[in-house]
Amino acid sequence: MQVCYLAVHTTSSRTFPTLALALIPRAVALNLALGAVAGALKLPVYLDSVGTILAAALAGPVAGMVTGALSNSVLGLLANPQMFAFIPVTLVIGGLAGVAGWIGAFRTVPRAIAAGVVIGSCAAVASAPIVILLFGGVTPSGTGIVTVALRALFGMSLERAATLAAFSTDVLDKPLSCALVALVLTRLPNRITARLRAAAST
Repeated sequence: MQVCYLAVHTTSSRTFPTLALALIPRAVALNLALGAVAGALKLPVYLDSVGTILAAALAGPVAGMVTGALSNSVLGLLANPQMFAFIPVTLVIGGLAGVAGWIGAFRTVPRAIAAGVVIGSCAAVASAPIVILLFGGVTPSGTGIVTVALRALFGMSLERAATLAAFSTDVLDKPLSCALVALVLTRLPNRITARLRAAAST
């Protein structure tokens, strides 16, 4: 029994890096593409975590966290150094999305949306202090626009407006991203998803 278990474990361990290494660059590219569209349109959502959540749902939390960290690193080097500061947020998103994948949250769109609410709430908790402490509560994104609007319309303090903006955008963005991932997964061949999930579960 012990020899048989070790043999299965070794095969899965070899499968995971190969599949994950093929998946992660594509997931990073997806993050960059969708994030660029949302940023150009100044949308109150990011859509730059779809690839992170997809990688995590297919290959586990580590793949999701690596995808998120790489995405922000590329953006930090090529476009906006501020993105380096939000790498901890991507680790939260990737890790939680991987756990959500383990418990089957992406098998249906309603479950994925519920998981997205949890992920978005945790991402907001992680990002709000970064926005307030490092960037004075305002960033050049859809969230920054929401912050300014809240202050102008309701006279909120900068800290309260920035925190509320982070929650409102993340709780909208992450359920949408998770729903998109659930729809993508329904269209992937079963043999691919089965191999990735089997490798990620070891």
